[in-house]
Amino acid sequence: MENDGGATRTTDSAVSRARDVKVPIRVRRVVLHSVERPLVSRLGRAYRTIVSHRSLLVRLEDEDGVVGWGEASAVDLPAYAPDTHDSSWYALRKLLVPRVVGHEFHGPAALADSWADLKGYHYAMHALESAAWSVASEKLGRPLSQLWGGIRDAVAVGESFGVKDTVDELLAEIDERLAEGYCRIKLKIVPGWDVDVLRAVAARFPGIPLSADGNCHYASGREGPWREMDELDLLMIEQPLAGDGLCELADLQASMRTAICLDESATSPGITRAALRLGSGRIVNIKPARVGGILASMEVHDLCQSLSVPVWCGGILESGIGRGFNLALCSLANFRLPADMSPAKVFFAEDLVEPTYDIRTDGTMAVPPGLGCGFPVKEDRIEHYTTSTWSSG
Repeated sequence: MENDGGATRTTDSAVSRARDVKVPIRVRRVVLHSVERPLVSRLGRAYRTIVSHRSLLVRLEDEDGVVGWGEASAVDLPAYAPDTHDSSWYALRKLLVPRVVGHEFHGPAALADSWADLKGYHYAMHALESAAWSVASEKLGRPLSQLWGGIRDAVAVGESFGVKDTVDELLAEIDERLAEGYCRIKLKIVPGWDVDVLRAVAARFPGIPLSADGNCHYASGREGPWREMDELDLLMIEQPLAGDGLCELADLQASMRTAICLDESATSPGITRAALRLGSGRIVNIKPARVGGILASMEVHDLCQSLSVPVWCGGILESGIGRGFNLALCSLANFRLPADMSPAKVFFAEDLVEPTYDIRTDGTMAVPPGLGCGFPVKEDRIEHYTTSTWSSG
């Protein structure tokens, strides 16, 4: 057993390394900020079109005066996941924060264990656990990627493209993004905007890895463009059927060469294990808030690594606060495919951290080397965009 300056390593699993991070966290106060930031342009997402985005920030203050930040970037309607902005606000105020304020924990994992008996509210759990990891990073003087045993200092990133009015408009936007350095194209698909569009993109950009994201929009694995899509040499088809349709996904995957990627189906380590056992997919998209936090994400990572199933990380319009944890997580060994990590400037006029994250000319984003969430948090900007706040005391 090797002492690693805060992380005593007993095995090579990410979960074991994280659980071995020991540092006293005495929670004095937790403050919640509901922030709303306008988008630079109207955004057509898989489930609705929005012009602004609300996010819930967690500010955890340790008795030693160390401050850590976390983020729950849930949307207003339970369309993508059961969690919403308001349900996360409720869960933090009524269920989670009361369990940690005034208590001492011997590391972030111990703090997260304090709500192990509760079900649901994954976004809220992720935000509070992240804030504890931020405090641990500050107190130990080590970036998150080092605490977690990351093996890379940069993450390859791809871009996701929504449904457009015309194919020409889509091709023009892809041209622009590829010029910025992105190394993978992902198209949102819906019935009527799928095979022909994918063919046009593949013809225009040969050699660029191309994937499709169905966001559960297809009703059946028996009816659909699957045979034609299977001929396009796609990197993956992400979540074409309903999240709870594990058997239907398994049947579809058995009929295709192209890998199905689990997103809405991978809602926890246990459900992900069941999906992989059934053969419902061969790639997993890990979104830390969706699966229930950092430790839960590491469980999924370790599970997939043991099965030689590659994983990658998707974003959910986080600010740099939440994105710092995503990038640090991507430094783990089994994050082998490009992440969805659009720079903050694509969506917002300014971020809540400065400097913020951005794509580099080689198609990567740097894993943040800073302490805490990885980026300097701008509390004045948080105050500017805050619409409501709550403090534990």
